[in-house]
Amino acid sequence: MVSIIDTNTISLLNLALNATTMRHQAIAHNIANNGTPGYRPIGVSFEAQLAQARDAMASNPNKPLASLGDFQPVFEFLPPNALGDSAVSLDMEIAKLSENTLHHEALLKALNKHLSIIGSAINEGKR
Repeated sequence: MVSIIDTNTISLLNLALNATTMRHQAIAHNIANNGTPGYRPIGVSFEAQLAQARDAMASNPNKPLASLGDFQPVFEFLPPNALGDSAVSLDMEIAKLSENTLHHEALLKALNKHLSIIGSAINEGKR
């Protein structure tokens, strides 16, 4: 069956939104544990999985994204900074939070636009 709705776009936007949500959680966790002795800051790895998904789609463009495997964002420990310190920098975490918020809002706008186009196609098809 041929789908007229581009599910790859929606799937990719869903994965990216999941990644931004997880990044918000990681940042909140890092801020909450600021000053905790021995705490290792966490982040989210998603760009590597996104690159794998892009390569898989490039090699077989007709294959739906849902069947390409487990391309999911994952939590990971961040490496120590250049000084070998793994302490949380509140300024950096707030900057990451602001950047991540902008990414999340842009992804929501993209999803809204995509669904709006699909809605317009459906409504115009009724005429």
